Amino acid sequence: MLIWPDHPAFTTPLSALKGVGPQTLAKLEEEGLHTTGDLLARPPRNYQDRRRPCPIAELTADLEALVEIEIISTKIRWAPNSRRRFLECRAQDADDQSLTLTWFNFKTWLPKALTKGRRLRAFGRIRFSARGPEMSHPDLDFLPDDLRLESDFSRATDALPPEIRPVYAPIGALSSGLVRKLVDQALALLTDCPPLCPPSWLADHQLSDPVTALSTLHSPPRDFHGPPPRPVQTRAFRHLALFEMIFWRLMMLRSRQNSPEASPRENWEKGRDMARAFWETLPFQPSDEQLRVTEELTGDMRFSRPMSRLMQGEVGGGKTAVAGAVLFFALGRGGQGALMAPTEVLARQHYDFLRRSASRLGYEVILLTGTLSAAEKKAAREALASGRAQLAVGSQALLSPTTTFKNLTMAVIDEQQRFGVRQRLALRRKNAGVDLLAMSATPIPRSLTMMLYGDLDSSHLQGLLPGRSPAETIIFEADQRPAAFRRFLELVQISGQGFLVTPRIEAGDEEPDGPELPSLEDIARDLKRLAGPSLPLACLHGRMTPEEREAVIADFRQERTRILVATSIIEVGVDIPTAGVILIVGAERFGLAQLHQLRGRVGRGGQTGHCLLLPVKLTPAGARRLVTLRQEHDGRILAELDLEMRGPGEQLGLRQSGWPAMTYARLPQDLPLMDRAFSLAEEIWILRQNDRAKIWNSLNFDKAEERLIRDLS
Repeated sequence: MLIWPDHPAFTTPLSALKGVGPQTLAKLEEEGLHTTGDLLARPPRNYQDRRRPCPIAELTADLEALVEIEIISTKIRWAPNSRRRFLECRAQDADDQSLTLTWFNFKTWLPKALTKGRRLRAFGRIRFSARGPEMSHPDLDFLPDDLRLESDFSRATDALPPEIRPVYAPIGALSSGLVRKLVDQALALLTDCPPLCPPSWLADHQLSDPVTALSTLHSPPRDFHGPPPRPVQTRAFRHLALFEMIFWRLMMLRSRQNSPEASPRENWEKGRDMARAFWETLPFQPSDEQLRVTEELTGDMRFSRPMSRLMQGEVGGGKTAVAGAVLFFALGRGGQGALMAPTEVLARQHYDFLRRSASRLGYEVILLTGTLSAAEKKAAREALASGRAQLAVGSQALLSPTTTFKNLTMAVIDEQQRFGVRQRLALRRKNAGVDLLAMSATPIPRSLTMMLYGDLDSSHLQGLLPGRSPAETIIFEADQRPAAFRRFLELVQISGQGFLVTPRIEAGDEEPDGPELPSLEDIARDLKRLAGPSLPLACLHGRMTPEEREAVIADFRQERTRILVATSIIEVGVDIPTAGVILIVGAERFGLAQLHQLRGRVGRGGQTGHCLLLPVKLTPAGARRLVTLRQEHDGRILAELDLEMRGPGEQLGLRQSGWPAMTYARLPQDLPLMDRAFSLAEEIWILRQNDRAKIWNSLNFDKAEERLIRDLS
């Protein structure tokens, strides 16, 4: 995401470009492209070196080359044993070395243009056959008719200047060649665009202006020594990556500055008293860490600017209770609270937890989820709008425009990484000045925390609750499935209950390694035969209806079933204190952060938990992940290692996390750039605030926000 100036090079509608009719425009808009700025923001995929023709005698297989040739003959032939026609053209260069050009799909004008004696330049990939070097479907540029190949090379250069030509990925059904023609038109508008940043500031930091870098990326200089680098390796691309991080940080700084003022901060002591009363309703004493973080959060709520915090902590660290204390703090001050969870199972779990305290303290809690009947939803929304209910717990149904509050002052989002920026903003817009707490047990590396949640302050809940200890992790070999199942059943008998997790639901599901990975159905059948009637089991997966999933969880919670065979749907929020063991089949398919989350499902009742890892087809990278998990229990360290091993897209699903697609910045490779980018962003922010000459005014944040919202839609 880059911020561009209000200039025709970036604001011209694509419909104004030559060759963009209604059908082409529709295809561009399907890909989210509306203006020339959107088009220019897409970098080339590669460069073609068309600076000097290569003699045919020096061609090698698989080389992309430019040759200067004269046509000897052109024929339309029929492919052997086929009714398919193809065009074959024989040509030679100035050294009388021959080359064959072929087209299997060709326009009717092409055979007429490729007449004997016609001189041209052809660019394409070389392959060799019994007839010598060949090119299929080359790009052609015709030379003047009176040109002789060897002696008139300088005239040929004047007619067709040497270039390093950018190659673009097709856009939907639009060819790479058409995309290049459209980009060329947009580039013509870029010539008189003013720089975004003051030249003196750029010189001080040895940077190219983003506008200049963008122009260079699409029109690379011809003075490379040897083959041109790939676009991502160029200095222009690296500077755009740096500025992309700079602009993202600037957006975060602006977001924090523009937070709406909260209503007068009254009744702070009453809030503290209610938070203390909440702790007294629980069957356990809060840990020192829980009290410390609660004080940190409520301390923010003294000030006129709303609290905006991300609370991270280990699975089993007690984050939900801290969130409850903060919600009741808000209730004690006369406001309303809302807690949003990513799944109905987790929402109902939070509802049951908070309802017990609320009933003792004289408050009403309502549950609002998508599976409630229309009448139930209407009653719940009326209770919130009138203020009769002070606390709402639910799923994304809380974000509906029909869900209104009389005086929402505190919003909590659990498992924030399952939501995004838009959901965070939507919940805050329910009332001016809403305090916001985002929670995550999925460990997020510091670097990504700064990128994803740069508009939030950060609190960390250290360690586990008293009485909880890290689960013991055991790795089995891929051929030890019977032994792993026996050990799992033994531990279920000892601890009471257990989870078995597999990535696949049914045998027919597509997997890269086919049927080697056992399905949930297969495992449930085999396990039922081994366990017998003494260990009843049930299955849980995402294709079940919410009602079916809730019934399965309820049976497991009440110990009517002893084993839950599930997909990774149990990763978030399933809290079963009597579950002491989890067996993960196909463990190599999961990332470190996800394995750590799954491991956190057991040992929550004070007993020692056991995490059994059974790979199916172990690669060196997979083995490294499993060994790392066995050795390390600190979620933050595992998160950094997961980022290093797998990258942020796999680890978090960045679009899901609300991060707009980064076009130039590559993570984790570009993390070393981040500290510099954020430092420069803060410098720009200060300069822009104090800029009497308004030389930074081209940084149009309003336009950038509009584009950000569109990108996140």
